[in-house]
Amino acid sequence: MKHLLATTAILLTAGIASAEVTTTGTARMGIVDGFDSDAAFSSRFRVIFTASGESDTGFAFGATVRNDQSGVGNEANNDSSVYISGSFGKLSMGDVDGAAAAAVGQVSGVGYTGLSDLNEIAYLLGNEDTSILYEYATGDLGLYLSAQPNAGNNNYGLGASYKFGNYKVAIGYEKLEDGSTPGGGWPDKLGFSSFFGNGATQIVLGANATFGPVTAKVAFARYDEDNCTGCKMNQAALSVDYAVDALTVTGYYSNFRGVDTYEGDDGDYYGIGASYDLGGGAAVSGGYVRNGTDDTNAIDLGLTFSF
Repeated sequence: MKHLLATTAILLTAGIASAEVTTTGTARMGIVDGFDSDAAFSSRFRVIFTASGESDTGFAFGATVRNDQSGVGNEANNDSSVYISGSFGKLSMGDVDGAAAAAVGQVSGVGYTGLSDLNEIAYLLGNEDTSILYEYATGDLGLYLSAQPNAGNNNYGLGASYKFGNYKVAIGYEKLEDGSTPGGGWPDKLGFSSFFGNGATQIVLGANATFGPVTAKVAFARYDEDNCTGCKMNQAALSVDYAVDALTVTGYYSNFRGVDTYEGDDGDYYGIGASYDLGGGAAVSGGYVRNGTDDTNAIDLGLTFSF
């Protein structure tokens, strides 16, 4: 740790060779018929500021922030992150993924709004508190390490991925100590009204494969709560994308299954959708999602833009 801090200090005090700030953005507009609400218009515009540079010693650095960034100080870094990178790898701090999420990722979703992102599995790390993520790639092997101090606890994650041809496999491990707050999306997607405050571990596995126009993705997570006998949860997700010319059709299935103490806390989600690339950064997208937990449906259709 002392060596890492010393290296970081040297890098940050090195001279600046060049720097650049760019502005990009995304926008969407359309109609959404929600799970338990009436149809309504829905639009959003985001401006994304990206700064990058390179020091005299040859390492790269940068930062990014969205226009809806909120919070001040060192603890709340919603939608903003800062990084340095070089032959030593990449070190990022702010609103960044945990190591498991960075290694494994998510299966594909549907809809121009994401329709509550029910395709996603819930990771323990990766909420709005300032986190640190280290990434190192050598050939087709990627290694990840993250830490997220939270409520005085030292939460951390590990991850690794390997690519060979049109295939990728990945594994991640997360450790959350007692009294910590889990990452965004937990526990809402899993049907819990609150997180119980016990520490927990989670092992996540994932794989991707591409066969011509078809891309398949799968993810599985095993959650095991500390100080609670039999408090376990399994999550699984699978998606298939079929792309031909400008059209991409996507379908997914995801679920969670309570084990032992949590037996009966189950949920199933289904989604199907399509996106058509209009060129120039514009696309028309739509999707349908079925929430099997409470037997509700949602559908959306709209335009998306990138600038």
